[in-house]
Amino acid sequence: MGTGEQMIDRIGDIEFRGKVGKHVAEYARATQRFGHDLAYELDNAAAAAEAAMKQLEGHPLLFGLDVKLQAARVAGKLRKASELALAISAESVKFHVQYRQEFLAVGPADLRGRRGGRYTGRVDL
Repeated sequence: MGTGEQMIDRIGDIEFRGKVGKHVAEYARATQRFGHDLAYELDNAAAAAEAAMKQLEGHPLLFGLDVKLQAARVAGKLRKASELALAISAESVKFHVQYRQEFLAVGPADLRGRRGGRYTGRVDL
């Protein structure tokens, strides 16, 4: 694992050169892991923040306010961020699946009669 900054740096260090498929899989896996870790952290932070805000009930400056409702509303923003982090994770999986469908599902029969146009050989499937 590591810190979030280290994880982002590790993701940023992945270059799509050579065997592109290998790097697509590596990038998708790292991004999925980061999304899951971020979602977990945000969900825990939402619970902790809500619990702390609920302890403000009865504070003289908050007289007349529904502290529990407001705490839930504020913590809900972190829960929404957690859901979005899980969406990042899911979309990274879809990125890898789409690559496989678009590029690895091509068989030799699909290539008959096609001329190699601009392929330079610097990267490969």
